[in-house]
Amino acid sequence: MKKLTLSVREEALRRVRAVLGRSGLKTSISELFDDYIALLDGEGLAEELCRELGVDCGGRITTPEEVKAKRPASLGAPTSELVRELRRARESRL
Repeated sequence: MKKLTLSVREEALRRVRAVLGRSGLKTSISELFDDYIALLDGEGLAEELCRELGVDCGGRITTPEEVKAKRPASLGAPTSELVRELRRARESRL
């Protein structure tokens, strides 16, 4: 674990400690911050979840941007045009 020094507004720190006290959570500000950082680290969170579930996730997690970049280009008409065509055909039969 890496030691880190942070600057926090005193009022915010006081309120967070009060919330922790009222909620009965037995956690430190350091643990709270570590949990928050883990939430921001989606890939790390997914890897931890795979470990906890005992699932082999195959190493690196693919990001949504990578999925979009790897999608093949559309080969036909846009779906909206096809839907319009189907609606027109149905209307003409009525």
